[in-house]
Amino acid sequence: MPETPDQIDHEPSRDRGVIWVAIQGVLFVVFFGVFLLSDPIADFSGLLAVRIIGVIVALAGSGLSIWAVRLHGPELSPYPSPVPGTQVITEGVYRWVRHPMYGGIVLFSLGTGLAYSKPWVLVTAALFLVFFAAKSKHEEQLLVDFFEDYAAYQATVRWRIIPFLV
Repeated sequence: MPETPDQIDHEPSRDRGVIWVAIQGVLFVVFFGVFLLSDPIADFSGLLAVRIIGVIVALAGSGLSIWAVRLHGPELSPYPSPVPGTQVITEGVYRWVRHPMYGGIVLFSLGTGLAYSKPWVLVTAALFLVFFAAKSKHEEQLLVDFFEDYAAYQATVRWRIIPFLV
């Protein structure tokens, strides 16, 4: 294990970053493909309420991701390896969750599935959740090695992706 940030190799393929990003890209293609090609379920009692909840959840997910992206600024990277010269972000949404962009994507896909009443889109939301749980676990090992204060941040901020869930 590297002992200092200078000893960490930031080549994305070295820490399997390219594989993580490729899988993430495939999941986005699957999400959009399923969204465009699947049929909504038939009308049922309460469908309007489900759709309204879906819109609210999708908007919340979008807002969460946008807020996190704005806090990252130009240092934002899809790769799990930390970007040299950066520091741990502990303000804004990062006070409550350590990987809010991932949570935002999960919530957006869940909300979209509900809003359009497409069950297969809900399956992609579950796939996103499983994937981002694994990716964030790998990423956090790198963050602990890279940032001296990340372990303390982990202890302070309990939730990785979605508060009260993961």
